Amino acid sequence: MQNNDYLAVDIMPKKKRFNCFFYPERLNSLKEKFKGLCYLYDLTSKKQKVIQKHPERYKVEMCGNSPARAVLFGPVIIGAVLSLVTLISVLSLPIYEEGEKFQWWIPILTFSWNLFFLNLLPITDSYIPKKQIYFDRQKQLVGFTYPIPGCEARDEQGNCCFKWADIVCHLDMVATRPGVMGFVPYISHVDENKYPDTKIVVQVPDNSNNPMNCYLYWERVVRFMDNNQPLPDVPEYENYRHLDEPTAEFDKKNDRPNKFWSDFSLAQQVEIWQKFNKEAAHFNWLRATPNEEITKPWLHFKGEPERIEKLTWKYKAKRLALQLFMGIP
Repeated sequence: MQNNDYLAVDIMPKKKRFNCFFYPERLNSLKEKFKGLCYLYDLTSKKQKVIQKHPERYKVEMCGNSPARAVLFGPVIIGAVLSLVTLISVLSLPIYEEGEKFQWWIPILTFSWNLFFLNLLPITDSYIPKKQIYFDRQKQLVGFTYPIPGCEARDEQGNCCFKWADIVCHLDMVATRPGVMGFVPYISHVDENKYPDTKIVVQVPDNSNNPMNCYLYWERVVRFMDNNQPLPDVPEYENYRHLDEPTAEFDKKNDRPNKFWSDFSLAQQVEIWQKFNKEAAHFNWLRATPNEEITKPWLHFKGEPERIEKLTWKYKAKRLALQLFMGIP
């Protein structure tokens, strides 16, 4: 039995009340135009599996407790620490004693480490199995990329899967750091005792002290899985709307401008997102009348294409600095 009280630390219902599914999405990526020192940058996209190649059908979530995170982000953190040591070494030059030499091996090790893992990350990201969960809008299934003991059903990808109706999202409170409690959503099979390995913690943005972000996240999933409606008109699906048949038909009847969200820079999208978040913070999630979904965003927002980030020398310098000092592709 699902608890209809949004504010309870329990199962969140599959309903939509705030009806805003907006989240910023970088639509005009410059990384593909300027790869910098990451020569294998394109490898990840070439090795993508079906669930990554069809975002109009699959919504993929990386498990917050996946060991692949440490493999992928560990070298980046180590590279940042080495860069900090390099910076301290350079700033310490004025206080060197007479005859003391600068330790050149520190920056050499730092840049070598970052450049090596910079090009290794696309390889590991492409081949290391990830602990993921994905929602299949078309088949109304939820798949798992890792083994689930007791699960017999398999989807067309050969992965363990369950019916969407049997998947729930819990709102729970955990210690995010010593002495501080925060809200997190975790997804599992409704019979968690029978399928304990289906439990995955989801990473939500912003302040975990506010359950609002958990509500907003789950509403986005619930709305995505509602295949009786077209995909919500938000930047996340801008490049894939024509691939979803109900959405393509709706857009045609709705006289939707072509590539509407492509005129919005990431910064402008963030401003819109922050506006919605302020409204969500004051929304009565328990008793308020559900908001009406915005189906014609062009009547509410106007793009400012002049704010879209361009491939300038400043962008290139920033990208090279991140690659050299942190090993970020």
